[in-house]
Parts: sequence; structure tokens; C-alpha cells
Amino acid sequence: MNIKILVASAALLVLAACGGDSTETPKPSPEPTPENNAPGDFTATVKNITIDQATISWSNAIDPDGDTVNYTVKQGAVSSTSLSGNTHTFAGLTDGTNYNGTVTANDGNGGTNTANYTFKTEAKPTSNPGAFVIPSALASYYKDMDFTKIDMPLFDDLAVLTISKHNNILDYGERHNHLYGADKDPNNSANVLLIYSGDSVDKREYLSGNNSYSPQTFNTEHLYPQSKLGNGNAVGDLHHLRTCNHQINSSRSNYPFTDGSGTYNLKNGAWYPGDEWRGDVARMILYVNLRYDEPLNGDISTSGINLFLKWNREDPVSAIEIQRNNVIQNSQGNRNPFIDNPYLVTVIFGGEAAENRWAD
Repeated sequence: MNIKILVASAALLVLAACGGDSTETPKPSPEPTPENNAPGDFTATVKNITIDQATISWSNAIDPDGDTVNYTVKQGAVSSTSLSGNTHTFAGLTDGTNYNGTVTANDGNGGTNTANYTFKTEAKPTSNPGAFVIPSALASYYKDMDFTKIDMPLFDDLAVLTISKHNNILDYGERHNHLYGADKDPNNSANVLLIYSGDSVDKREYLSGNNSYSPQTFNTEHLYPQSKLGNGNAVGDLHHLRTCNHQINSSRSNYPFTDGSGTYNLKNGAWYPGDEWRGDVARMILYVNLRYDEPLNGDISTSGINLFLKWNREDPVSAIEIQRNNVIQNSQGNRNPFIDNPYLVTVIFGGEAAENRWAD
């Protein structure tokens, strides 16, 4: 046998055992990390500015990478983070003060974008004109009031007057003797005018197991929900009781009030009373706060007291409110001063001026 051939064959066997070609295959290069793009531009605006609150709202910042965007709202040293909605309300502000801040969009991967905002809170009135022309029919009722006061001193004096004049505390069961006269339809004395719907119905149609009249269409609505009252005397106070279609009353339940437009409706777990009734509601709720110190918080309004200040401005006093105020004074002794003059609300709480029914 040829020795050269044997040596070559042995070499091939050694190469085969070692895996063939000794040259290593290069490892693939790692994929580059995708670049993170920051959220896109967006705008921030301010609405519902009052003497002590303001709501910041912003448009959506679209993230090019499809990342979920959260927001941080900052105003001075106050910061609210991880907001996924598009509004945030700052409360406890100082009246007549300039504020500015930022809304920052965060994509969770280090990408951010910022929008700026600025606003000035409304100023409280610095003085009360005091020179009110109080109608002669009310002169005796308000004779001890000092209407040169403003802010909480005026509120406190009105509260003292309203409480002291309330000399007939009615039980809830006594309302039938007074409420239907208070809610009498000004155009039909045999009927009552129902809140929210505005229907005029026969006053004998009240819903009761002791009432033999048919049909029975209405019952009694507590504008400040009975289940949320802290003062037991408020349950029978006519100043916040209204005749109401019993089905509508059931729909309203004890939901907080909220802003809206058009007719009455339930929206997002809150109640809009309707364009024609929002001022009536505001002045009745403000009365309960004045007379009983019942809170005007999120249980009563989605925007606290500011909703009622707004409605008091937007919806002037109606004929049925004036009638009710006079009838209820005869029944229980006191009046709702915010019906007599909605401008008293402005003098106490500030903001844009409501109707001044005692102007020169």
C-alpha cells in the first residue's frame, strides 16, 4: 500500500472528527434598540375659574410609538401625577391671584412633552354697595341687617337672621298643609307646578296610601337629599321641598347635581335639573347651607359650591320662587334671602355678578 495515501486518509479522518473546517462562524450582531419617541405636542387650557378654584384641561398628546401616556399637572409646589384623564381641578386658591403651571405628558419610557398654562383667580368684592333699594314689603324683615358687610361677616349675619326668623319648625308630615300653596301654579290655582318637568297637575294627585284620589302623580322632592341631611329640622323645611313627578323623583334619587343643558337628565351618575330650574335649585341648596350649615361637597354637587354660584348667575329668579318665598314666610317665619336678592351670593362668595334685585 502507498504510504502517502494512508497519511492523507488519516488526516481527513482527523478533520472529520474535529468538525470539518476549523474556521468559526461569526455570531449575528444584536438588533439595535428602537429609538423612543416622545409624546406629540398638545395644549392646556383653564376653565371654571372662581375665587378659589380652577380646572386645568388638556388635549391628548399622541405618542408616535403607541405608548400609553399619563400626565402630571404642576402648579407651584403642588403636583398631581399619574393622571390618565384630561382634567384636574386645583382648589383652595387665593382670590385675585395669578397662577401658572405645566402639564407634562409621560410615555413611561423616558419620553416627555410639556404644555404651559396661566390664569388669574377672580377677586372677591372689596365692598358691598350697601345702597340697596330694599322693597317696602321686605324693609321690616331686613331692618337689622348691615348690608355694607361682605364675605363671611355678611353670611354669618344672614344666617343668624334666617335662623332667628324660623319660628315655626314644621314636621315633615305637616308639609301637605303648606307645600301645595307654595307650589301653586300661578296660572291655575287648582294645580301645583312640578319641579324638573314643569308639569301643572291637580294638587289632589299627591302620592299617598291615605289619598283616595286618582291618579296620583307627584310626591315631595328634597332638593338637598334627605339621606344626606345632618340636621333633623331640615327634613320639613319648605324652602328646599318641592312637588315633583314621583317617577322623575325616583330617577333623581339622591344623586349629586351636575352641569348640563336642556331638560332634566341623569348623566354619569349625577343629576341635571334642567335649564329652567337650575337657578331655583342653586338658591334652595344655598339656603340649606346658610340655614343649617349643611356641606356643599361632592355628595351634593360635582363641582362643589361653584356649580350653584354659576347657576345662580345664569338663571334669574322666577315667579314661582317669589311666590314660594312669600308663602313659606307665612308658614314658618323665615325667607330665603338669595331669592330676595341673588346678588347677595356674589357679595358673599365672589365671582361674576348675579342679578341685583335691589339695585338703584
